[in-house]
Amino acid sequence: MKSKIILFIITVFQLQTNAQFLEDEKNKDITIKGLDFLYNQQFDEANEVLNSVKIAYPQHPVKFLLNAIELQWENVPIDKNPEVLKKYISELNKCILASKSIYNIPKYKKEAAFFLLAAHGFIALSKNYQKEYFDAASEAKKAHNFFNEGKKYKNENPEFLFASGLYNFYRVQYPESHPMVKPIIMFFEDGNKKLGLQELENSFKKSIFSRTEAALYLININIKYESNFKKSLAYSNILNNKYPNNYIFKIKHIESLLLNNEYEEAVKLNEQLKSRKDKVSQLSNLVFEAYADEHIGKNLQSAFINYAKALKIPHDDRYTKEYHGMAYLGMARIFVKQKEIAKARAFYKECLKIAEYEWVVNSAKTELKKIS
Repeated sequence: MKSKIILFIITVFQLQTNAQFLEDEKNKDITIKGLDFLYNQQFDEANEVLNSVKIAYPQHPVKFLLNAIELQWENVPIDKNPEVLKKYISELNKCILASKSIYNIPKYKKEAAFFLLAAHGFIALSKNYQKEYFDAASEAKKAHNFFNEGKKYKNENPEFLFASGLYNFYRVQYPESHPMVKPIIMFFEDGNKKLGLQELENSFKKSIFSRTEAALYLININIKYESNFKKSLAYSNILNNKYPNNYIFKIKHIESLLLNNEYEEAVKLNEQLKSRKDKVSQLSNLVFEAYADEHIGKNLQSAFINYAKALKIPHDDRYTKEYHGMAYLGMARIFVKQKEIAKARAFYKECLKIAEYEWVVNSAKTELKKIS
């Protein structure tokens, strides 16, 4: 028992002596450099740089959060790899435990709140993509007290703007998209979608650690829920230029270009996806090529073939689910032009079963009414 107490004291002391990561400008700069390598999919370089931070903070939650982020980007899509996903969740839980160890120490409360928000948020997101919606809501509920704590700091430390922005936006949006979780969500503090978007935009402008993640969320939110394609393109252009090796960022940029009728640049970038062997790239490439064929060259036969090929590739909920929705919508439009109304009606209905993009859903509903 005595040895366990001594070990506990040593562990807490280690945590306290290097707990102020968010105030450590040197190691924050090193972390940013490492994350830039990671986002650009230069994994060896990222690992080498980030290891120095992990050595400097051996028991700190930042070590475990970085481990999780590395696992996520090295294994896209991580949700399709059960073994790696298990390690990912394990690292996030270690981050939570390390954060809780210092949370009740006033000097380190701010530090701990940041990492608790991040870790619980990433777990909730993972559960969402595994369609474990109640678990996702439960994780969000665990983070709620830390969200309230973080609100106190968002004006003095912009890193808290990211979590606050996500909470404010998705507190309203999530139960709208997943009505089944309303009984759980109703006990949470109200959100504000407009404020959430403002906070995410300020996180992109002012934060360091959360800047890239904020930009990626702004791309997805503006395409999926806001149908603000110009704004999505502004952020996708920044990420694609800064991280040209990141094919996920490139995919989002091509999508944004197409939705803004910037076809020439979209087609050129889409050619770069053809050589990739992963299913995310292959499915995306086919849908983008079909969309371009349909809207530029009016080559309906080629568009139809590529949409059909895309639907044969299993989609990933995190990255390509909505592209199946776009494929069903495109094929339905083509059937309408070919006067095959029964088939068009069936494909619009299939689109509505899977699509969550509001512009896709609204298009399918409007067109379906016209032919019903």
